[in-house]
Amino acid sequence: MRLARRNLTPKGRRFLVSGSLCLSASLILSIFDKDLGLQHAALYDALRGFLLGLAIVFNFAAMRLARNCPQNQP
Repeated sequence: MRLARRNLTPKGRRFLVSGSLCLSASLILSIFDKDLGLQHAALYDALRGFLLGLAIVFNFAAMRLARNCPQNQP
């Protein structure tokens, strides 16, 4: 399923942006894990997992809203 942003409602766009932000924050935390996570490794693992889970939920919600939105056919 192709998910075009122009076919989404504003609520769906917000979910898509939130999912992308959570995914990028999770990936950034995994890149800087060596520097930041030495003292609190379990906390950073939990935060990364939480952000990754939120990204999955937000992206699925955007897909569900896109399915309910009518397609613009030329």
